[in-house]
Amino acid sequence: MSSKIAKAENAISQSRIVEILEEYSPQIISTILVEFDTDQSDIDVVCEYHQQSAFVSAISNSFQNYESYSLNVYAERVIGRFKVASFLFEVYGTSIPVTQQLAYRHYQVMQRLARLGGAPIKQKIRFLKRSGLKTEPAISQILGLKGDPYNAVLELESWTNTQLKSHVQNCI
Repeated sequence: MSSKIAKAENAISQSRIVEILEEYSPQIISTILVEFDTDQSDIDVVCEYHQQSAFVSAISNSFQNYESYSLNVYAERVIGRFKVASFLFEVYGTSIPVTQQLAYRHYQVMQRLARLGGAPIKQKIRFLKRSGLKTEPAISQILGLKGDPYNAVLELESWTNTQLKSHVQNCI
């Protein structure tokens, strides 16, 4: 485990975000944890709420005193930001179940790619991200995926591990 992962996990633990937001099914989906990160990468947390106002209160009451705190409330989503141990946390909440949210689904694919592609794919993704690409466009470029990169990454959900590993090995 890299020292950055250990530091991110420490920040997650220190924030107590998983315990504090437990009733909102929080899932950590940070590119740091799959080593697709850059120096600007944050710790993303996706949540599901049934009552937006209660979720807003939970975020505000729990994190408003943290550095760089902000809260944006929209009709169908809430985005809260704050820093813990030099890591920016971005909390995204919506009424959509976490496992159906696109960010969560993308992250599931990223975990598989990191596991099946190992260090070579991690290095290539980080290189492209340092050049200005976001994660999904970097993955799409490396794997030669066509069309919208965000949709293309979602299409990888249905690939078997054997198919995915073979494709990754042919591309890197």
